[in-house]
Amino acid sequence: MFKQTPHSLITFAIVAIIFCACLMMVGPMRPGLPTGGELSERLLYIHNNIGLWHLGWSLWMASALGLLLFATMLSHYLPAGPMRRYALLILALGIAPDLTAEVIYAFIIPKLNPAELSLIGSLEILAVHLTGFLGNGLYNVGGLLLNILLLKSLRERRWIAWAGLPAWSLGLGLSAAIASDNIIAAELLTGAAMVLSTTWMLLIALTLFRRNAIPQP
Repeated sequence: MFKQTPHSLITFAIVAIIFCACLMMVGPMRPGLPTGGELSERLLYIHNNIGLWHLGWSLWMASALGLLLFATMLSHYLPAGPMRRYALLILALGIAPDLTAEVIYAFIIPKLNPAELSLIGSLEILAVHLTGFLGNGLYNVGGLLLNILLLKSLRERRWIAWAGLPAWSLGLGLSAAIASDNIIAAELLTGAAMVLSTTWMLLIALTLFRRNAIPQP
């Protein structure tokens, strides 16, 4: 076994946070999400489980920041140049709409009068598109560019780079599903993309981030 590097250890922690966020999404948070039923029933559930609701969205906020941190670490192992800068910039731009949507979900919607269903419904639609379409789209475009750069830069074991492409592609499919209001497809694509992307992050931690990997300037 090789000695873990700080980059690999940080990646393990990021993956653990994302895993916990996903467990919250399919567990305690699910009855409050658009897939959970009528809006009035979901609001009642949120108010009765506000602590879990805040915890779940806090984990997703940490996951978003963790993704940016992972991408920044990955960029250190890629050739410097405009493509690397643009890829990181695009991915970083996804943070703003994503965190905005999560704040709306976590803290604004629960504070509104439950009788204002029209306003709450509109805010929910806005939040879904901010995070699922815009934020997610920017993440995956930026991540795909980094992945392509990794594919071009590797001389050996290029399968490591190839292994990441399906996750980013499914992520872009998620944005398309949100844009077309296909919630069922969005849910399936979210699950598949999260499994593949976190698995790839672990693969990067165990290979590229290993002890004898040399970061680029």
